Amino acid sequence: MQKRQAKNHKQFAKYGFANIGVPTQPVDTKDVRKLKDEYIPFGDNNLFPQELSELKRMSSTHRAILSQKTTFASQGYIIDNEKLYDFCKSCNADDEQLKDVKHKVLDDFFTFGNGYIELVKFEGGINCYHIDATNVRLHKNGKDVIIHPDWLQYRRRKSEAVILPLFPEFTGERCVIHIKDYEPTFQYYGLPDYIAGLEHLSIDFEIGKWNNTKFKNNFQPSAIVEITADMGDAEAEELVRLAQEKFTNEGGAENNGKILFIVKNGDTSPANVTLIKDDNDASFKELQFLTDQNLITAHRWQPSLMGIVSGGKMNSTGSEIRISYEVVLATVVRSVSEKFDSVMRKCLIEYLGIDKDELVAKFEPPISYLSDLDVKQVLTINEQRAILGFDEVEGGDGFLKDSGTEVVEEIDEEIGENEKQDEDEEEVLIEDEEQENEY
Repeated sequence: MQKRQAKNHKQFAKYGFANIGVPTQPVDTKDVRKLKDEYIPFGDNNLFPQELSELKRMSSTHRAILSQKTTFASQGYIIDNEKLYDFCKSCNADDEQLKDVKHKVLDDFFTFGNGYIELVKFEGGINCYHIDATNVRLHKNGKDVIIHPDWLQYRRRKSEAVILPLFPEFTGERCVIHIKDYEPTFQYYGLPDYIAGLEHLSIDFEIGKWNNTKFKNNFQPSAIVEITADMGDAEAEELVRLAQEKFTNEGGAENNGKILFIVKNGDTSPANVTLIKDDNDASFKELQFLTDQNLITAHRWQPSLMGIVSGGKMNSTGSEIRISYEVVLATVVRSVSEKFDSVMRKCLIEYLGIDKDELVAKFEPPISYLSDLDVKQVLTINEQRAILGFDEVEGGDGFLKDSGTEVVEEIDEEIGENEKQDEDEEEVLIEDEEQENEY
């Protein structure tokens, strides 16, 4: 049984994605009493998280959306409490910040639908760690989790497994918090948002691979040239080699659009050239567009956050991006961020004695309102001059629209003097060059 499991896993990793294969959607275990092992499997082969990890590394669109989700949901905290600040600055023995642990846990949550936090109590405090979700499976007793570095080899390396209780129970001052979303018919594990888009993830990878293969190797020739000649094999090979070097830059970087040369010995018909038209580009562009749209929809994301801006709607203020950010903040980001923060507040109250209202998540939009501001309305004359590298002027502490004509005239006079000085210096340089030329 162990060898067969290993063989099946290798076959998936080696051949599955190359042939537009996708992981089989998991089915929740209905009766844990029938399980032979101690853990509750996640997926048919218990390797569903590992397969999702492979998908994440194969689709650029998918990976970018996951990265944006995690970044928006773990931007840090607004903290006034000194004790809480010290904990958030270093929340474990590895000197990690709480926002860094949150980033890792939420990255797992968005990718796998599950996130795990390990808590370690000590006298006067508590440490908080992230646990890689691919290494965790739930125990069939419903009270513990099993952590193992390689679930493919679990039965052979069973001694490496670590069993810890689920929060709020502790064993040896350690426990694990499991974060997951509600999913109908799933009692033990959560599922990611994009579960309905697995097919599109594989297509996205295949399109990229097809384009890369075509660019590098150009597996389809652009033309077939049949040459009639009476020559031996060596002469025919030399003719083909010379023709390729002449017409296709064979062996160089610009070898796209190769020509297939065929030498027909003994044939009396004239040379024939057959052009091969490739109509796949247009269809693949349309397929790429549809794939991207389906992935964005599956993730409950917004196209403008991916750089896909609606025609005629984008303006200099970036309002479409800000509106899209508000939408995903209200529907996706804030709720997931709160899943982590809510369990951390329980720990802070019980083990550090910190009020739950002290931990406030910070959310910052990807585009600020700076481009909407008129500098003449928010910066004084001297502040604007300082930015441009000019000295302050008398009466420049007010705004330009509120200033009298004297300040404006003084500024114009100074600018005029600077321009005249530049002209004088330029004339001196020209005179010096003329003298050097004469000499």
